Amino acid sequence: MATRLISLILGIIFLSGGAGWCDDKLDVAVTHPWLALLASFIGGPEVSVTPIRIWNANGDLVMNERGKVLRELEDGTKIIALDENDAQASGIKTQGKFTVKYLYSPFPVSTSSLYDPSVIPFVAQRVLTVLSEWDAQNYPYYQRRLAEFQARMSSSVLVGQVLKDVAVCDFSGSAGVLLRAAGCKVDRPEGIERWQKGNFAGLREYLENARAQSAAIIIDDDTPAALRRYLSGRADVYKWERPDLSRDYPTFLHEQYISLWQKIIAKPLPGQKGRR
Repeated sequence: MATRLISLILGIIFLSGGAGWCDDKLDVAVTHPWLALLASFIGGPEVSVTPIRIWNANGDLVMNERGKVLRELEDGTKIIALDENDAQASGIKTQGKFTVKYLYSPFPVSTSSLYDPSVIPFVAQRVLTVLSEWDAQNYPYYQRRLAEFQARMSSSVLVGQVLKDVAVCDFSGSAGVLLRAAGCKVDRPEGIERWQKGNFAGLREYLENARAQSAAIIIDDDTPAALRRYLSGRADVYKWERPDLSRDYPTFLHEQYISLWQKIIAKPLPGQKGRR
């Protein structure tokens, strides 16, 4: 009797699609690592995300596995791109082989704007729309995940307030908006365009003034290489990292703010006392 009951239960589960036992994830590819971060968060365990381009160890945007990932995508693969230019930059020259969805036509700002906490939730909303179009039954779940993303982004920016009123000199390409969101006193040097091209006249004087004012120097992977090399090794230089594709972005942003704060208080700049 017990054996028959077990068999009946297993039969019902099998006929109903496994009640979560079967792997029926939505498989999507994305053209840009920012889209990988968003699609992975909003999709959660319901979506499998394959990035076509990633950031390498130097922070450069490159083809994933030197293009092998794109070459091995099956016909009909669902792909999310920021816009048509983004798709072409990712090696997708036609929609004939794939099902490609553009979030914008064209994307109205530069991709560096995706660092902006006021911009990225709107892009996340577009990602939600596409995922829901392909997988309508999970729309309520994706909607909850979007709400969670927005709430946690706001929470991470609030955590960044530990940096409120910290003086920073912004030599980064993209991090400035996050520093301003945290309430830092951000100075963007007027000569940075000249210094980006390798002409460092006046830079030493600027750095001496920044040091006298106990300001932290911020660089990132978008800081031109020549300028990064010139600034490297200084005790008052801190690097803002690229998002880690293996982490959810709100958590990564939270940790970036705390990490920067801890570095500043661990190595107080000349004229400063360590903060506690």
